[in-house]
Parts: sequence; C-alpha cells; structure tokens
Amino acid sequence: MNTYVAGSGVRIEFATLSGQGGREYNEDACGYWTSDGGACFIVCDGAGGHGGGDVASETAVRTVLSAYSHSPDLTQQNIERIITQTDVAIRYGQQLAGGLRKMSATVAALFFDGPAQKAQWSNLGDTRLYLFRKRSCRQLTKDHSVVQTFVDAGVISESEIRNHAKRNLLFAALGMGDGVPPAALETAFDVDDGDAFLLCTDGFWEVVLEAEMVEHLTRADSAEEWLLQMEQLIQLRGTPLQDNYSALAVWVGRPNEITMPWPDQTSVANLVAEASPDPV
Repeated sequence: MNTYVAGSGVRIEFATLSGQGGREYNEDACGYWTSDGGACFIVCDGAGGHGGGDVASETAVRTVLSAYSHSPDLTQQNIERIITQTDVAIRYGQQLAGGLRKMSATVAALFFDGPAQKAQWSNLGDTRLYLFRKRSCRQLTKDHSVVQTFVDAGVISESEIRNHAKRNLLFAALGMGDGVPPAALETAFDVDDGDAFLLCTDGFWEVVLEAEMVEHLTRADSAEEWLLQMEQLIQLRGTPLQDNYSALAVWVGRPNEITMPWPDQTSVANLVAEASPDPV
C-alpha cells in the first residue's frame, strides 16, 4: 500500500494486486506514477502468448506512465495522444521478434491533476475502471467486446456478459490494428473526497460482482485490505483455468467511512434503548 498527499492536501492511498490464477504465466501488468504535478494509475491485460502478452502489457504501462509524467495534462487531446503513442510502441515491438507479432494489450488508465480535484480516464479492450461514490458503484469505461455490442443491441442483458461464451472476444486493444481510436472525456471530471476507484482486468471483474465490490469497500480499513478481501472471492470461486487477475485500488480520503451502510431499524432501536437512562 502507498499513500501521497496531493497539492490540495487530500490524502490519496493506493494499492495493487496481480495473480497468476490457473494460467502458466501472468500477462497482466499494473503501474502508477505520482508527483506534486499529478498522478497516473494503469492496469493492462496482455495477449499473444508467453513472451508476447506480458511484453505488450509491460510496454503499455511503461509508455503511459513515462508520457504522462512528462506532460501531466488532463486535456482530451493529451490523453488521446498518450494512448496513441502507447499503441505505436506496441506495434513497433511487434516487428522486433517473431514471437511478438500478435502481441496486444487492453488498458484502463486513470489520470489526476496536481491538486487531485479533477481526473480523466481512457481505455481500450475490456479492462475496466469503476468509481465508488456514496455507497454506489458506476462503471466508467465501456468494454470494446463482442458481447458489449450484443448488450448495446438489446440482444442480451448486462448481467449476461460474465457467463457468455464470447465474452473474451475483443474488437479493440492496443496493438490489434483495429482502427478504433483511443477516447477520453472532453473535459476532466471533479473528484470528491471519499471517492474510490478500481481498475481491474476481466479475470478480476468476471468473478467479483459490483455489489460485492461495494460491500467489501464498507468492510475494509485500507485500499490494500479491500483488494485482499476481493481476492479471497476469486480464490474461492476460481476454476483450474482461472484467468490472470489484476486490480489497482485508489482511495481519495476515506471512502470506507463514506460508504458505511446505514444501520437497520432494529439496530437503531437497540442503540436508543442502550443510551436511554434507567427508569427511576
């Protein structure tokens, strides 16, 4: 677990988690960069086989962090430039060795400005970014996957994505040559004290439901503990072929205090009774 204090004085805590699952090697990669000028958090899921997928994801992480550290600007043009630059780096790497020809990587990246009062994000593929604010969860990114197009067309519901036979088929990722341009918000959005962010690969979110992410957020005392609690679900439910799973949690202030569930009426009645003076 790591922490730093942003220019506005807000305390930002973050932690990473990456597991091999049931695969022979781990092709996921996580990374971060923080300074007074800003911060960047990124999670990638590589594809292309050993020596390919891991190279692609590590290349993506290094390129994004390096590019943003040199230009910590939240404008749409800058963020899209950084993702395009990362795609170019992976395409260049594909030419270096035969085993790298088909390497690619999904990406979800979260960018903060210096005071950490505004943020931007970008993604390609099905690595996701979630925002947790006041006991609610919102998926900020949209998967570039075949099953997401089924959802958009009304063929299946959002809840059917996790178990669909074609859930791993993507139409966009870094290095795929698909022609899908990177996208970022037109303007950065406000970050509130008490916000929590979760960047995670499909091996993570396919197993841990959004409601469970919120539930464990209320129980955790730190970003690291939040990730470890959710990892226990993956270890309990994972099959022998469990995919690599990776996540990066970012806490702005104390999200677990903001997301504490309201006590039920029975609990309230008991507290009132305990606080009442004894009858004379």
